[in-house]
Amino acid sequence: MTRAADEPSTRKRPDRAMASVVALFLASCAVAACGTQEGSRTGGDTHRPSGTTPTSPAASAAASGAGTPTPTGSIRPSATAADGPLTLAELAQHPCRAIDDEDARKSKLWIFVDGTQPNYDTKSCQWGARGGLVTFTPYTSTDQTKAEKFKHLTRKNISGHQALLGSSTDHGRETYVLFVSVGRKQSFRLMVLPWGEDVPGPDAPTLATNFAKAILSHLR
Repeated sequence: MTRAADEPSTRKRPDRAMASVVALFLASCAVAACGTQEGSRTGGDTHRPSGTTPTSPAASAAASGAGTPTPTGSIRPSATAADGPLTLAELAQHPCRAIDDEDARKSKLWIFVDGTQPNYDTKSCQWGARGGLVTFTPYTSTDQTKAEKFKHLTRKNISGHQALLGSSTDHGRETYVLFVSVGRKQSFRLMVLPWGEDVPGPDAPTLATNFAKAILSHLR
């Protein structure tokens, strides 16, 4: 994996908060499995509306455990299908609309922490997904895939768009970065901070690619 040494890392995050989010995810996985088994035994319908998270004593305990699960910031609703395609300039004003309720389903990105705009960067949005914490940042006047300082990153093609993939290590924690070109002098960045080796989910490059495909499908 090519290193992205010059790319700023994500905000420092307390280990206790990270552990709390991971516990919440694992609890939701367990509840989902139990719900499926219970439904098959009783014939009941275990379907939940899109965007909702199963609750249980285990999940509540995880959510109210040591520290508040991060990311922290102002919650912004994700886009719904009725919102329609958006331009990158529109996403710069409402970055959490880059992912809609359909994308968040367990059969797709499996987002269990809703999109939030971090207090330290209101032009970005973060989601807690199966596999890691994902941060989306749009660049409305710069195509970062053509930047000289990132030319050493690994080149990819995602849904017909040029992309660059790399990673960096900060305080012993590895972060992955994916830049995607979306037009003349426009691009967006996805940063993925994996939850940990023992947590189920796709690897960071796959998670970043899946998010990129979902975002590109909504752009016009």
